[in-house]
Amino acid sequence: MKLSIIIVNYNVKAFLQQALESILKSTRDIESEIFVVDNHSVDGSVELLQEQFPQVTLIVNADNLGFASANNQALAKARGEYVWLLNPDTLVQEDTALKLIQAMEADPQIGLLGCKILNDDGSLQLACRRSFPTPWVAFTKLLGLAKLFPQSKWFARYNLTHLDPDQAYEVEAISGSCMFTRRQALDTVGQLDETYFMYGEDLDWCYRFSKAGWKVFYTPETSIIHYKGESSKVVAWDSMIHFYKAMDIFAKKHFSSTSRFPLHWILRSGIYARYILSIANKIGKNSLGYLLDLMGLLALTVLAIYLKFRTLEVMSQYILVLPVYLGTWLAVISSVGLYRTYKYSVGRSIVAVSLGFLINVALTYFFKDYAFSRVVMLISYLGALFWIPGWRIIASSRRTENFELGTQRTLIIGDLESAGDIYSRLMTNLGLGYTPIGIVEIDASEITDKRVVGKLDDLLDLVQYHKIDDVIFTSDNFKVQQIFEYLPALSSQGVKIKLVPGNLSFIIGKSTVESLHQVQFVDMDFKYYHWGSRFIKRIEDLILAPLLMLFMRPFLSLVVSSKGMVAKRIIVLDRERTVFQTAEGQENFWSNLGLLPQVIRGKLSLVGSPLELKNNGWDVKRGLFSLESVRGGAELSEEERYALLNYYLHNHSGLLDLEIMIKAFIGK
Repeated sequence: MKLSIIIVNYNVKAFLQQALESILKSTRDIESEIFVVDNHSVDGSVELLQEQFPQVTLIVNADNLGFASANNQALAKARGEYVWLLNPDTLVQEDTALKLIQAMEADPQIGLLGCKILNDDGSLQLACRRSFPTPWVAFTKLLGLAKLFPQSKWFARYNLTHLDPDQAYEVEAISGSCMFTRRQALDTVGQLDETYFMYGEDLDWCYRFSKAGWKVFYTPETSIIHYKGESSKVVAWDSMIHFYKAMDIFAKKHFSSTSRFPLHWILRSGIYARYILSIANKIGKNSLGYLLDLMGLLALTVLAIYLKFRTLEVMSQYILVLPVYLGTWLAVISSVGLYRTYKYSVGRSIVAVSLGFLINVALTYFFKDYAFSRVVMLISYLGALFWIPGWRIIASSRRTENFELGTQRTLIIGDLESAGDIYSRLMTNLGLGYTPIGIVEIDASEITDKRVVGKLDDLLDLVQYHKIDDVIFTSDNFKVQQIFEYLPALSSQGVKIKLVPGNLSFIIGKSTVESLHQVQFVDMDFKYYHWGSRFIKRIEDLILAPLLMLFMRPFLSLVVSSKGMVAKRIIVLDRERTVFQTAEGQENFWSNLGLLPQVIRGKLSLVGSPLELKNNGWDVKRGLFSLESVRGGAELSEEERYALLNYYLHNHSGLLDLEIMIKAFIGK
């Protein structure tokens, strides 16, 4: 047996599938065996392996034994001349296994080998070659000297940033995400130290190889992608604890001799100090939204008090009142998910501000001691309507989270069959947040499908022309090496690169694994038909339609003329009526505003079924806006149009209606 590959998996099924598919391609001509040790995953990883990868030797643990112990289980069974420890959240190239074997055979003194490891954006993952955290190296790292002087061989030894990553050389340590060893060296050094649960065991292993006289070597002849930290995301705080605990174990084990006693304690003190700073930094990042909302609401309230009383001398009367009202607002904002899942949702921001205002007003009736001037409350509310959603729009101007419906303009790369399948799923599964712009076909010379926007050779130009945010590769249609070649150029333009494994069930990116399974039409709770939803929808129409009539409808003729829109006669409510389209035949925010009187009368709704979609007996009001009108002008099949309507009926809410209208207005 030439090569044994060992992967320890914990709840990263989609990444594991992608890694195994790339490994099988890389070892196609190499006699090899693959071990996967599953540390009690609950995400279906075991079932995936049993169904789709029967050639893999599976070891299933009843508990999470940690990285070192799980690897040792497979190391005891491995028969290969070379053994490759690999993380499940990696992607290897077709030549990676062969290149690593060749590097080993070129120098029999190499006991442990690592290759060039890239982040998903093509940048170098610094941990792929590094030094031991001796007191001096740790000192320069903890104080930030390594970052300030990345080219200094004195200060930058931790991640060796002063060395050329495209040169091969002996190093002190490599990353545990990719460790390639020879059987002879493994038998000399022994297995991983199970004192380490997670992190540190790779550093310890490198130290032991070096002490045993074997070279620890770095080669740039091949590279892999490592989606760093995917397994640890499941238990983020625990992983942080394990990391710093591992560093302490390493320091105590290898630097606690009598001669180094004082330095050892300095090093351990630095580790604990860094741990505390990391916790503070994590809390600080999560609290930024709170701080922005709090400071904005406070400033608005103070301004409102000044506008009402023309002086701030009355502030002393509100010292006890301010915390109550600001706390109420923040509690409501938090309760709708604006500090977690929906950080940048405009609709939820408006609802939270309005609900907080109503609660605060109610408090003035029930608790007289907290009775603000209602004029102050109203001014604060109007200001908050701009501030709370406003900074979120600015902060997320090019992020998916800006709206629940998403704004990520996306190209799908592959053959027409597989890319077309993904295109359709993204078009109708709005919860993923993608707006598919088109398909880039591998050979588009004779393709007449309107969804195809170009060929692979023009990918970079297409990305610039269509202002693309995401590029999704269907991995079965490409050599992984081709994807690696596009990484630097696409990443330099701020484009996120994602992959879909062979079964077309997941999109894999830097920070997410998204299911592509479509919403089915059966056994569904259609929220649109709930009595409460219809009542709220009618109230929404009665409030917003007159406002649009007053502030938007007068400008319709001017906009139609300036945008070169063309009139179109369609049958609506059994009468022929005039609507407008762009020169390309697409709808925009202004297309159907001439029908606003019918919304006020209750014949139409602001948001609903598309005006020209055939009614298949579903009791749904036609809408001036629909999900179709915010899907980027894409060509939709009839099946996709009904799938979008189905999504709307299933997920209907006042927030969804509001976000559809906002998105139509800003054209994103």
